[in-house]
Amino acid sequence: MKETKDALAVNLITALKDLYRYWYVLAISVVVVLGVAFVYLAYTAKTYKVSSSIVIRLGSKASYSIDKNDVASAFDLVLQDKSFQNEIFYLQSLPLIRKVVDDMDLRVSYYLRDKKIPKQMSFGYQDVYLYSPIKVVPDISYHQPSNLMMNIEVLDEKRFRISASGDEIDLIKLEDESVVKRVNHIAFTGVYPFGALVKNEYTSFRVLLDPDFKKEDFASTDIYFKFNNLERLALQFKGALTVNAQGIESSMALLEFMTENVTLGTVFLGKLINAYIDEKLEESNILASKTIEHIDMQLENVTEDLSSSERQLQNLKLNRDVLDIDDKSRNIYQQLQALELTRDEASRRLSHLRQMDDYFIQYKDSARILAPSALGLNDAVLNGLISELTALNSEKNRIISQEQTKNPRLSTLNIRIDNLKEVISENISFSIHTTDAEINGLEQRIRSLKEEFAILPATQREMLNIERRFKLNDAVYTSMLEKRMQAQILKASKIPDAKIIEPPRFAGVAKPKRTLIYLFSFFLGIMLPSAFIIGKKLILNRISGRDDISFITNIPSIGHIPVQSGASDKNILDNPQSLVAESFFSLRSNLVYYLLGETHKVILVTSSIPSEGKSFVAFNLVSSFALSDSKVVFLEFDLRKPGNISPEIIKSEAVGVSSYLIKKAGINDIISKTSNPNLDIIQAGQIPPNPIGLLAGNRTRELIEELRAIYDYIIIDTPPYGLLTDSFILMNFADINVFVTRLDYTKKSVLATSLGDLERKKVQNLYLLVNCEKSNMQKYEYGRYPYLSVEKKKKKKGFKKSGK
Repeated sequence: MKETKDALAVNLITALKDLYRYWYVLAISVVVVLGVAFVYLAYTAKTYKVSSSIVIRLGSKASYSIDKNDVASAFDLVLQDKSFQNEIFYLQSLPLIRKVVDDMDLRVSYYLRDKKIPKQMSFGYQDVYLYSPIKVVPDISYHQPSNLMMNIEVLDEKRFRISASGDEIDLIKLEDESVVKRVNHIAFTGVYPFGALVKNEYTSFRVLLDPDFKKEDFASTDIYFKFNNLERLALQFKGALTVNAQGIESSMALLEFMTENVTLGTVFLGKLINAYIDEKLEESNILASKTIEHIDMQLENVTEDLSSSERQLQNLKLNRDVLDIDDKSRNIYQQLQALELTRDEASRRLSHLRQMDDYFIQYKDSARILAPSALGLNDAVLNGLISELTALNSEKNRIISQEQTKNPRLSTLNIRIDNLKEVISENISFSIHTTDAEINGLEQRIRSLKEEFAILPATQREMLNIERRFKLNDAVYTSMLEKRMQAQILKASKIPDAKIIEPPRFAGVAKPKRTLIYLFSFFLGIMLPSAFIIGKKLILNRISGRDDISFITNIPSIGHIPVQSGASDKNILDNPQSLVAESFFSLRSNLVYYLLGETHKVILVTSSIPSEGKSFVAFNLVSSFALSDSKVVFLEFDLRKPGNISPEIIKSEAVGVSSYLIKKAGINDIISKTSNPNLDIIQAGQIPPNPIGLLAGNRTRELIEELRAIYDYIIIDTPPYGLLTDSFILMNFADINVFVTRLDYTKKSVLATSLGDLERKKVQNLYLLVNCEKSNMQKYEYGRYPYLSVEKKKKKKGFKKSGK
């Protein structure tokens, strides 16, 4: 036997041959699937891609350079957490998209649909944003059916018919998008004038007709509209929007939006980019506006104090007739003034530190912590610590936003952030303590100078006090004006955080992809029948051709019997000119050749399992010998299941082989004659209690020897070899053993097991006969010859049993 490890390869080879045989099935399948694809493409709404490119500026850019230790440094520190990835997330954020959807007036969507499409179908709607022939004005205070397609049929310039039907519809209020209730089924219709109120229990609105409407332009299309839930619509837009980086080192973002309406997609992307730029610019100006507002409030108070001090000093000089202050008084005054300026500065710093302490406690987990310099604190160490904490918080928020909660970097960041918070808190506390001590020391020195100042004449003291307040307020006023100018310059010179590189434009059809669908359909048309044929071949694992047999065994083949087309093919005596009869004549010739033309020979016919055509082959084989004027006998040796020959020649009460084996009948008693003088039959007879014991006895040998003396050929029909050992016992008496296998019926494993067992037992003169072979090959082999055998010309009629 051949090895079976390559069985899969042989199955595939035979399956490919079957595909070649059934090429027309593949062709029909391809045509059908391509037709389905054509219809699908013809009526499926196309999805288009609209794209735009922008450059996102990640730094704070200004056209005016100022001291980075002052107001500008505060701006840069507040914006330092800005990253490209964060900006991409922001561009796709639902609040921003919802703002754009609100701005696009999408409470009502309008559609056109080909009238050829049945209204029961749910496809074929073409969005006509900005180009609708009608306009629906909803009653905002009344509930409306969400996502219910309503059909408008324009009857004339003054009237229209509306119809709508749907299941499981939510009724919503457009003003707040709250769901009023869900309706299981909605159906209504009616005729209304344009501009009239259409109102029922489900909806309330007015329909206006475009003045330029021409009915002939819409003769082949239906007009539809529906009310949208803007929150759900924003979610749909978010799902259709993608924003990706254009390269690793690049800060350019590519925005792509999938839509069934190019105009809608272009408008949406344009408004989205503009909304993003406006919001980022407004966000950048918040700090400058708040700083200017705070400075203006302080300037108002300082201006009032400055004016008051100036008036008091002028009045004193005028009333007291004093022109100036002496050197000693001025020296004391200057020292006192310097100490008070230092003390006021320290007091402001202490106040800002306490504000910073409260602010840090409140916002220490934020990625946008206000810089100390924004509060007037020029502490480089604290600024650095806050900057580092802001960066770490920003990185942590980015990891969390990407749902990477198991990222080991997150644990490291949490530890560093906690440690940094503790260091910042200690730094602020230490600064508060040292500043408070500094103020106490300055207060003590100021009190000493004031004691010296009290000794001076009253006029000098009063002039010094007024002048001191005036100069102090003047210095504060000058400083505030400078800071206000810096903030105004930053606000005025701030440019947008993004720049449009490529405006929104049509970027091609996203789906359906016609070429891809046609290619897929073509291969699907091939694969469906191929998968069926190959799958059937691999799963059933049955003998389907000569290649399968040659792979399983080296036993020579002695013939091939084609598929029987009707009842006349079951018995070649009834139709000796048939293709089946010709195949049996060929089989007879092969057997005579292998027997070297000798007679008085025994031919045994068996198979692996029942229903492979064993008895059919045996009886027609004996008939072919009878038609060639050979004296033959059909010996039915299936003692366990007799009666496998044609029912019309069976005589159930007849004695048979079993009677002979138990010595209750002689050879002449069991032979039955037929209408053909060359053909006799010996039936199996009644079923014995011990068939195997009878077969193994000497009586079997005696029967065979007696028959050899009478007949030219003895054809033995035996039980299936794969089920019983009867056949093997009888093979010892046969000159040729014919093993029948049936195509598309016999399993390969069963055939391989049976033939392998016979080869191991070294059975001689074993030949394989293929039954039910497809007729194409047989027609080719025999049909080309213009003549038939002599036997076939002598058409025989069916025979009847005539007795002994």
